[in-house]
Amino acid sequence: MDLQALALNKTIEASHPEILKMLSEKGRNIFFPKLGILAQSAQARGKKINATIGEAREDDGTPMHLEELDYNIKLPSHNVYTYAPSYGKPEIRDKWKELIYKKNPSLGKTVFSNPIATNGLTHGLSVTGYLFADKSDTIVLSDLYWENYDLIFSNAFGAAIKTFRLFNKGGFDIKSLAKSLSEIENEKIILLLNFPNNPSGYTPLTDEV
Repeated sequence: MDLQALALNKTIEASHPEILKMLSEKGRNIFFPKLGILAQSAQARGKKINATIGEAREDDGTPMHLEELDYNIKLPSHNVYTYAPSYGKPEIRDKWKELIYKKNPSLGKTVFSNPIATNGLTHGLSVTGYLFADKSDTIVLSDLYWENYDLIFSNAFGAAIKTFRLFNKGGFDIKSLAKSLSEIENEKIILLLNFPNNPSGYTPLTDEV
């Protein structure tokens, strides 16, 4: 295991040991590399010659691009042609978090990190599978779901998928969900609730929640 992953696991264990137990083997081995080329890039920032960035720049430091494209794009060039940060643009993530608090006042002063941008729902599910799904794990989800769930969780990460019946007499089938959960003997269970459900569009009523 990489030393950076070991250090990260120690940090997680010290603050939230239950989270470390949830992580898959891949999840415990993954880390965001802060050494090597990234460290060198930080050291080179602001220097007269910086060959670490991997982007073509004009002499004035602006991104090199076809000027004809500017007629159709009404944003500053540095917001369009440069690499985006891995987690998403910080100012957008800040605003996103602000809106989460605004739209969910029941959160109160609950502390959580800034949201992380992904390339859509399937990518988000894939990242989640990488972090949490092992071959010994079972993922419980409704019987109405897209085939990409099989590709992500079973084909890619080897986890088993167990479904429960989503509908009973037009409403959410809570008994079927409870039965599916009770039949799993693993200590760890991953429950994936997709609401509004895709593809059915159903969202549980307040009393069902």
